[in-house]
Amino acid sequence: MSDNIAEQELVQNSRIFYEPFLPGAVMRLRNQALALVVGVSDKEEALEGLDRTQLVDAVRKFLSDWKIAGGSVDAFVEEAAERNEFRVQAPFEIYVTPFPLALRCQTCGALENHDKPRRQHEHILASTEFRISGGNGHSKGVIRCREKGCNGRMQQVPFVVVHRCGHLTPMNLPGAARGVARLGLRHNTGMFRQNTFFDLSTNENVATAYAEMCPTCSVGRPLDSSTLQKGTPVSGGDAFFPQVIQFVALSKKPGELVSNVQSELGRLPEGTLSGRAKDLAEGVAYGLLGCIDSEALQAQLLQILDGGVASTQDLENIKQERQKLEKEIAGLDVLIAQGMDFTSIRESSREKLSKLISRMGASEGTFVDVRNYIDSDSILLNLIRQRRTMEAVLLRHDVGRQGIGNAIQNTADPVVKLSRSEDWKYVQSNFGVQDIAHIPDLKVVLTAVGFTREKREPERTPDDIPVKLNPFEDRVRSAAKGKAILYAFSAQTEALWVRLDPIKVLQWCVKHAGWDAPPPEVMASPARAQAHLLAHSPALTAAPGSAAEITKAIGASATAPLHLLHTIAHALMLTARRHSGYDSQSLTEYLMPMDLSFLIYVTSVQNYTAGGLLTLFQHYLKLWFEDASLHAFNCAFDPICSDVGSACPGCIQITRGCETFNAGISRAYLHGGYVDKTQSLWVPTGYWQS
Repeated sequence: MSDNIAEQELVQNSRIFYEPFLPGAVMRLRNQALALVVGVSDKEEALEGLDRTQLVDAVRKFLSDWKIAGGSVDAFVEEAAERNEFRVQAPFEIYVTPFPLALRCQTCGALENHDKPRRQHEHILASTEFRISGGNGHSKGVIRCREKGCNGRMQQVPFVVVHRCGHLTPMNLPGAARGVARLGLRHNTGMFRQNTFFDLSTNENVATAYAEMCPTCSVGRPLDSSTLQKGTPVSGGDAFFPQVIQFVALSKKPGELVSNVQSELGRLPEGTLSGRAKDLAEGVAYGLLGCIDSEALQAQLLQILDGGVASTQDLENIKQERQKLEKEIAGLDVLIAQGMDFTSIRESSREKLSKLISRMGASEGTFVDVRNYIDSDSILLNLIRQRRTMEAVLLRHDVGRQGIGNAIQNTADPVVKLSRSEDWKYVQSNFGVQDIAHIPDLKVVLTAVGFTREKREPERTPDDIPVKLNPFEDRVRSAAKGKAILYAFSAQTEALWVRLDPIKVLQWCVKHAGWDAPPPEVMASPARAQAHLLAHSPALTAAPGSAAEITKAIGASATAPLHLLHTIAHALMLTARRHSGYDSQSLTEYLMPMDLSFLIYVTSVQNYTAGGLLTLFQHYLKLWFEDASLHAFNCAFDPICSDVGSACPGCIQITRGCETFNAGISRAYLHGGYVDKTQSLWVPTGYWQS
């Protein structure tokens, strides 16, 4: 990091995104000086291999979720997302300038530069630098008080005034103090409102520190508490909250497939599902339910996108040729089963068949069998519109995932093998988990979208000023001026992929969440159980960020599967440290509700991890789930926490990285009780008790 007088400090990459190191932040340097970040240089090689399309898609989703949650977005950021005009940079050098420039004497309390207009910032800065150097270029490192007989050391006043719309100014000068010729400040370093202005000549107090109404937000609306600015210490954190997202990046080919499918959907009339998009939606849903291998699905989806709509005569010819190929493949299957080596011939025939199907295009209904599970166009449309639906399907072959079954089978020691097998059966039986896999090479992208002030999360109160997501402004680099900037890093890291058992989730919803019982055949098939959950819980087919609004609209009972999944993710993250070495600040969730699964991965910006999740996966699964269950059983703030929904920062909530801003989660889903403070749903028996 470097400032405008060429002093430098080193900052770890992992800190840049989560602490005040990006434009708009006020920070304290190691020499205790305060500074405003005004620019960041770019390290282009750090962005090699970054898929810009996937990045912008993830940002658009975040902006949509942010607004759904009650926040607002600066028009500059919205336009950049709409037009795909972001400038993507990897932070390298950070440039700062001294701020605030109001100074206070440590000895007598005298103030300087407190009454200067902001437009004189550069003049004050030049004058201050001159006083530090003594005018001869040799820095003395201190500024001395000008009060007669004092000669005390001057320091910056460490307070700023902020508002949730993005407003930032130095500490306000009260009107009663503006006429005082020799003004001082009685300084309280911790509490803004305990600072008092006084007259140096008489030593009498003349005013206390205060915050005015926001000059922008108070125009044209009734004044209320939400328009009042907030005075805060620079070190308090309220002046800058970077809004950071991480997302799973697919490799190039499946990433392009996702983007092409999304483009195909964009051509559809609103609310309809027809033509080639119908085949694509049916195929993705078919893969989601596990009815087709994800790699085979990817190949067929690509062929559908490449193919067109065949004429009637062409269709007839293609169907006849298809029947011949299907008969040929069936005969080869019989011969292969008898031990004959015709595998390569069969694969060649299958490839020809796949190409034929793609030539039939939208007229064929390649994946029409999915209608045996999901017969609603609206559900299929909702699924295909969610990027994560395709990610949940395609990621299965896009990473080197090791399932728990393979991990157990590959264990050489028979005693260890038996122990792990028994532990896994225990987890399946007692915690309702269908599968767990370790991913050593998950590619994640970390990106800072913008920042907020005063509050980290969106404001959900309808009449209050919403929390605004503001763009980063680079005042140093000419190439970045006037551009909406995304700061990003990409890295490979390790992850655990946890998937719940759809039959057990559905059984729990029927017994303990107020659902009607489905036909018996639904409970006998994981694919049918999952399809039933998708049909009866709209929250599973929507973006996680919209969960709060959907719950308000349809009730907690219908959204219970999503909140159950999300609560389990939090419980596991919060208890992973004992067995992996990673605390909850080092781990991030990635929910895939339509798959009843989630990823827990290391928030690394380096291509290196300590392998803690692999150790947990191989040796401590049973202990991990038991710890998570015990952690979610009670809270240090009980009975108050349980009375208001069984979720608070003392138990199941996490401080950053939650995809719903902690909305909807509740320990009650795991161990029973009311799931929210309105007591809209009583769970008699939690998922981990049933």
